Amino acid sequence: MWISRIKLKNFKSYADAEFCFPEPDGSRNIVLVGAQNGHGKTTLLEAIYLCLYDKDAVGYFKRAGLSSDEVQYPRFLSQALFHEAEVERRGLYCMALELEIMQRRRGQLVGLRINRKWYFSRSREWVNENNSVIAKLITDGEEQPIAEEEIKHYLNDYALPFDYAPYFFFDGEKISQMAKGSVSGAGEWLAAALQGLLGVNLLGRLKDDLKKYRSNLISANASERAVNDLEKAERELSLLENQFAISQELLASALQEKEQLEERFEELTAQLGGGSDIETSKELLQKKEMLLKQREDLRNKVQQAVLSMPIAFIPFESLTSLSKVLTRDLNRLNHEAGREQVSLRVGDFWQSFTESDKVREVLGRSAEVILQDPLMREAVADCWKQLFYPLPENCSDPIQHNYLSKEAIVKIQGEIGRLKAMPPAKISDVLAQIDNIDREEKKLDQHLDLLKITNRDDLVEELKQVRKELDEKANEAGRIEANESRCRVQVERKRQDINRLRAEIEGNNPKLVKSKRANRVESMIDALKTELLKQKNEILGEVATRINRELYTDERIHKIRIVDNGKMVLFGRNGLEFNGALSAGQMQILIMSLVSALAEVTRYQAPFVIDTPLARLDNLRRNNLFKHWAGLSQQVILLSQDAEVTPTVKDSLQNFVCKTYLVKADALSSVGARSKVIEDVYF
Repeated sequence: MWISRIKLKNFKSYADAEFCFPEPDGSRNIVLVGAQNGHGKTTLLEAIYLCLYDKDAVGYFKRAGLSSDEVQYPRFLSQALFHEAEVERRGLYCMALELEIMQRRRGQLVGLRINRKWYFSRSREWVNENNSVIAKLITDGEEQPIAEEEIKHYLNDYALPFDYAPYFFFDGEKISQMAKGSVSGAGEWLAAALQGLLGVNLLGRLKDDLKKYRSNLISANASERAVNDLEKAERELSLLENQFAISQELLASALQEKEQLEERFEELTAQLGGGSDIETSKELLQKKEMLLKQREDLRNKVQQAVLSMPIAFIPFESLTSLSKVLTRDLNRLNHEAGREQVSLRVGDFWQSFTESDKVREVLGRSAEVILQDPLMREAVADCWKQLFYPLPENCSDPIQHNYLSKEAIVKIQGEIGRLKAMPPAKISDVLAQIDNIDREEKKLDQHLDLLKITNRDDLVEELKQVRKELDEKANEAGRIEANESRCRVQVERKRQDINRLRAEIEGNNPKLVKSKRANRVESMIDALKTELLKQKNEILGEVATRINRELYTDERIHKIRIVDNGKMVLFGRNGLEFNGALSAGQMQILIMSLVSALAEVTRYQAPFVIDTPLARLDNLRRNNLFKHWAGLSQQVILLSQDAEVTPTVKDSLQNFVCKTYLVKADALSSVGARSKVIEDVYF
């Protein structure tokens, strides 16, 4: 099965465009459609959905990673109309899409062509009643019209049912986030995919039909009282099943919101350098204030100790020498005080300097970069310091008694005859503490400067808010999960009650033999579904493991196991379950492996259409993914940027590429864009 043609008219940035893709031939199964961001890659993927599934497509955009919001059909259509579309017949705008999908079947070339048109008023509002759709079945070139109400049936046979499309047509980057629950949560994405592609949902519908058939037989052949009891129990079961379904939806929603908060928390933590000690400027200033107070207290202790030093511990002949040293220290302190007083104006000078028109004129276009560089400001501060060197005469260098203030030195010189000693070792310990505080203060100042440059305070506050919301959401999810478990038990008990009632009613009644048979078939369906999913889950895990190893190569994920609820369990080489966070690239490779494994296990040979397939991957993993896609039997259409599939990479894939297109967009005066398609060209 392959997409052979796509035509777009007045759809988003495409005024009139056509893509034609050949049948995959041997090893040539890859189609490259290159486009920069905003030039029309995702639009092409949306066109495929809309042309095949019309209204149903909009609800599946989110599952395919095409939209993060619930999209409304009328709003989507009105926004999709090309900005410079021209009015056609009856004064209406027309938007049209056509898609042709072909396959080889029993020696014949068969396919399905769907052409849809939407019309809009002069105010660009969608006019519902004027829609048109033309579908045709193609068999060896002959065309047969298909009634509109039959299109869905032909989609199931000749294309993809819309339930399956998100597993083959998707945004490669965003679907990793959509499917993350398969690793960390309930795994609804994977469970739904596997059940749909295996046809398990059809078995479920058959079971529902058998239940209705059985109920009708019992109603027609049992006593009124028995029927009333059974109907009451069935109504109670229906109510419990609704409550259970609601609890499942609430749990899935809570887990998804929790995962989104976890992702945001990880993003913010990474932006802020990681760690749990991320602080705001306010918190750092409070720390600095505490350090300054501690340093002042320690200096006071040193001064008090020196001032109380006994004269007996200082030889008389040393007093004159000490006085001279203290005089030089005092001169140095006075010099430093003058320097510090002037240094307070450095900030004013810097502001005046950076705001000077003449300075900016001299620096030219590089002015903003130079003046915003912290090293530039540091250099100016260093230059100011150089103005006070060399030191004047009769100044200590270094200060011999740096633990004394000017006032203390004057007091010591006045009271030198009454000095009292303190053990030097104790003073040394206190001085060491002061040095540590000085170093810590310097670190805090550097951190504060960084915060001022990067404006991280807002990010820190957001991180704390996200952390709070994450804790609340985790508690909420826990409560919902407990309620979901209670509902599950209640539903199961009520089903057992109903089965018991039915068995009592049927008894040995010969008129209800068919009902008994229907019951046995229902049980067989349950057993079949359980066994089928068990086997396929095991095979799916093995295939996904093999593909993931081929793509990632380092066997960081040594084994993938799929459990009954669709959740993936990952194991390392040590055989232990891996519960750590996966990088964006690892997650993308994992999901790509899973998607390919689903197609292989279910033998569903639909084409892949992947938008932005390689954005988060390094060259090694990209090349591995190319090799994997080239080895598939089905068509693979890649909608990529030049940074993902470079011209060099494209040349290396020449033997596997069957068609290329380049999409370029020109800006319109109406803010929109016009995309033009160039055939057989790539970047």
